Amino acid sequence: MRVLIVNLIILSYLILQPTYIQGLRIMGIVPNFSIIIIVSFALLRGSVEGAIIGFFIGLIQDVFFGRAIGFQALMGMFIGYLCGFPNKKFYRENYILPFVLVFVSTLVQGFMTYIFTFLIRGRVQFMFFLNRIIIPEVVYTVAWSLVVYRFIYAINEKIEARERLRRKHFS
Repeated sequence: MRVLIVNLIILSYLILQPTYIQGLRIMGIVPNFSIIIIVSFALLRGSVEGAIIGFFIGLIQDVFFGRAIGFQALMGMFIGYLCGFPNKKFYRENYILPFVLVFVSTLVQGFMTYIFTFLIRGRVQFMFFLNRIIIPEVVYTVAWSLVVYRFIYAINEKIEARERLRRKHFS
């Protein structure tokens, strides 16, 4: 059941990203829902599931929206793995840690994107890229992170309650 729900969330992201999410564009910036989904699942389920979900979301981004296959998949896997470490050590109801991890993850992805897509091609206007793309995307993504995390948290709680009930019946 969990795999089906996670796949439905990823499929919904894939369908909404090129359509409705583009309607949320402000000053040419779109919130990075993939980071929010990866961080949310990593915090709720741990490093391994975070890395797996991050890899597949990144791979989907590479295949459908990217120029090369592998960059976003590796970034998603890296972010999912690292953000899953505090899984056992924080209260899931606490919304500060997801907020902070989405902030840091979006910054890291923005810097890595700058390095590997712009700096390598000789575009060295870092301050322009930072002020016009990275910082607005971080702010916009963090603002949406609280809403999406609450949604994924609620879904995860229902799945875990169902799993506990099922284990109780079979033990």
